[in-house]
Amino acid sequence: MKTKLNSKRTLMDLSASCGFLLLLMSSCSTDIELNAPYQKTAVVFGLLDAQQDTQWVRVNRTWLGTGNQFDAAMIADSSEYPAADLAVGITERVNGQNRSWALLDTTIQNKSEEGIFFGPEQQMWYFIPEGGLNTDAEYDLSIAIEGEGDVSSTTNMIAEQVGNITQPPPGVTNFKLGLASVGFQTTFPDLTFKWSSTTGASRYDAMILIHVTERTWNDEEHTDLLSEEERIIEWPIGTLSAPDDGGGDVLQKEVNGERFFTTLATKLEADPFVTRVLGVWDEEVQIARVLDFELTVANDELSTYLEINSPITGVIQERPEYTNINGGLGLFASRSTQGVYGIGCTTASLEYLIEGPSTYELNFCTPNPFSDFYCD
Repeated sequence: MKTKLNSKRTLMDLSASCGFLLLLMSSCSTDIELNAPYQKTAVVFGLLDAQQDTQWVRVNRTWLGTGNQFDAAMIADSSEYPAADLAVGITERVNGQNRSWALLDTTIQNKSEEGIFFGPEQQMWYFIPEGGLNTDAEYDLSIAIEGEGDVSSTTNMIAEQVGNITQPPPGVTNFKLGLASVGFQTTFPDLTFKWSSTTGASRYDAMILIHVTERTWNDEEHTDLLSEEERIIEWPIGTLSAPDDGGGDVLQKEVNGERFFTTLATKLEADPFVTRVLGVWDEEVQIARVLDFELTVANDELSTYLEINSPITGVIQERPEYTNINGGLGLFASRSTQGVYGIGCTTASLEYLIEGPSTYELNFCTPNPFSDFYCD
């Protein structure tokens, strides 16, 4: 009898427990809170450039809300602090001497409307250092945010090294690139670009800029001009990294001349109502200035940031996070731009562009009044 009584009590206890659990579940809310406790984090992006008069820093914040976050991203208050809540400053340190600037806030109007974030306006912070930035200095960024912790970062600068590009030769006012050789068989030479690394710099993105003026006509005979627009076609030719940021290493990039023509064929659309002028005529030197060779130079922090955020091509899709902002997220670094500008191209190159199979429908001509391919 004792065994049966214990078994009966056990069943009664289990039934009572189940009933209590059902009662508890029926009294609970069915709402599930998906959002974690919200904590704002500053997101900072600033690139110092000694070649620019005005230096810019962008300060945003993370946000968390209910509903569609793409809709929230289009609201300025979601990602921007009130200007009155921020105190942004930069200090220059070199040889024991300091000078500091309190950055001013402004609203720029040229932010692209494309994308998921608020535009076209954008809150920015800026300062104009008298005499420019010192490439031998280090710069400290400090941001005090009302009601939150301080944010800081430090960056070095890229040394100003004039003339470190050796090919194409700087200072040669009538230099021309041979992009194609036209004859019994058209050939495309390999073009060599060469420079020495700069102190404080780690990465070099090489680019050729092609100057084109597009003329749109009301008729296919091209007698009634409707509009004229100057364009710059970007031809990226590669990225190189220096062994270190000490400077003085010789870097070299080669690219085949045929890519000039395939770039134009890819980026421009054939239209019988559009003609195109290649380059700008320099009356004094008597040359059509067609190309610029330009290096965008990044210091170590910017180089690391660009490398980590480059497109993923491997099997592993996880991307490590990189920030050098203390107390926040983002990047504070430096960059510089160096180049050889106003390069011409040979007559053979122009002939192939105008008559070649991939580009003849683009209706190119030259501003050179002494050429057989002159734009009448």
